[in-house]
Amino acid sequence: MAGRIGNELEVLARISAEVQTALSLCRFAEHTDPEAIRGLQGIDRITQSLEDLGRLMAALSGEIPYGIHLRALPILSRLRLQELAQNLDPTMPRSWAEITTPRGEIDWF
Repeated sequence: MAGRIGNELEVLARISAEVQTALSLCRFAEHTDPEAIRGLQGIDRITQSLEDLGRLMAALSGEIPYGIHLRALPILSRLRLQELAQNLDPTMPRSWAEITTPRGEIDWF
């Protein structure tokens, strides 16, 4: 499960980097408020943190002794996103759909 968490963190870091790139391509007003710019720079911190946590979880998964079993259901039941819970569940096949960047129509919330 730790390895799967590491993989999910890597995917999220890549998505965060894509958001950062997309925002950098947007044209902002000539005089964007400095507070707004500082807020947008927070995306870089999120990306770096996700990358670090992904590496940490990958390393942790290699250090956990073989044969230690966790009851995944009570842990995973705390998650709201069903696809995430399934991807982290060691008994379920991993969905690779979220790793590729979706193309096509965009739904604005």
